[in-house]
Amino acid sequence: MTPVLLALGLIALIGSLLRYMVADLDVEAARRTIGVLVLNVFLPALVFRVICSVPTGPEMLQIPLVMAIGVGCCLALALLIFRPLALRSEEKGALILASAFGNVTYLGLPVLQGLFPALALQVAKVAILSEVTTTPLNLSVGVALGESFSGNVSSGVLRQAIRAVITMPALWAIVLALAWTGSGIPIPGFLMEATRILGNTVTGLMMLSLGMGLRYRRIHQPLPLLLASAIKLLVSPLVILAAARWIGLQDPYLQAVVLEGGMPTQLLTFVIADRVGLDVERLALCILLNTAASFLTIPLLHGWLFS
Repeated sequence: MTPVLLALGLIALIGSLLRYMVADLDVEAARRTIGVLVLNVFLPALVFRVICSVPTGPEMLQIPLVMAIGVGCCLALALLIFRPLALRSEEKGALILASAFGNVTYLGLPVLQGLFPALALQVAKVAILSEVTTTPLNLSVGVALGESFSGNVSSGVLRQAIRAVITMPALWAIVLALAWTGSGIPIPGFLMEATRILGNTVTGLMMLSLGMGLRYRRIHQPLPLLLASAIKLLVSPLVILAAARWIGLQDPYLQAVVLEGGMPTQLLTFVIADRVGLDVERLALCILLNTAASFLTIPLLHGWLFS
């Protein structure tokens, strides 16, 4: 596990240093471009290939249910912890969102495929199903919670969020793949080869983009950030483990979904917090902190729970 995480960490580190190493590079514009390409081209290609190549079973419903339980429990716990604290409402809202929604694709997918190379397509399915659960919840429940803490209630933001969920390319790639395989029509070899080539670029691009989105900042008043990070990195995977065993999810999906539960805060949370008026500075610090910490907690959790 250590070589895999070191390799992924090195790619993310390179991404984080690009703004200092390449003076003429507009890092934010480049990161947005990579994000658009990944979300609209490379990731849907991977999704299509995975769904067409891996037999579907009860895990197609079990994984989204388990992830939703994990998000709900972490939101409830974070609300109980942060509401009584003497923090500004905007900071409370930001840290509550940081506690629940995980980076299941940009970090989760590379980590899972690195840890389970012989089961790359199966664990990619876990990342995909986690993504199409986490992102819609963040764009709906996350937006509503964020607005309640910022006081900036706007029907326009929620409407945009719903539209974003409906038009998710990965979601439509799942629908297309299920429809095609269900029709019994053979999938042309050149199409599967094209999706393989496109899908193989996802891991490197995602880790590079993740690093490009991180900025080194001095961390002050760390206790609230540590609380939010502990919920996301430690409580979330334990809740998901309990839910997965209760539902009857089997390996390798069980191990993969638990590790997805231990991923750091989803970068989309920063975009949502900015739109609804939460404390994005504190959220950025929290994301930086728990993303760095996850490279320690993920192998520790994996060794403790599944050794």
